[in-house]
Amino acid sequence: MDITDLAIDKPYLSSEVRFYTISDLTQMLGWSHGTVEKLFNDPKFPAADFGRQKVVEAHALIDYFSKRHEKARDRFWK
Repeated sequence: MDITDLAIDKPYLSSEVRFYTISDLTQMLGWSHGTVEKLFNDPKFPAADFGRQKVVEAHALIDYFSKRHEKARDRFWK
């Protein structure tokens, strides 16, 4: 392995594609079903519809949780 293969600024890429459902994240995170469902319905969350289920790809999930997200302020409280 060459030292150029270990570039730190490059994202980790895997050949395996893994998708998680709402129930998968409920078990992994220990959050309620309703809370995870709200997360999947957030327009900024990288979820996709796969048939009747909503799914998120593992790398997109890691990328989403690696960044800070602010709660949207209620427009009446400005």
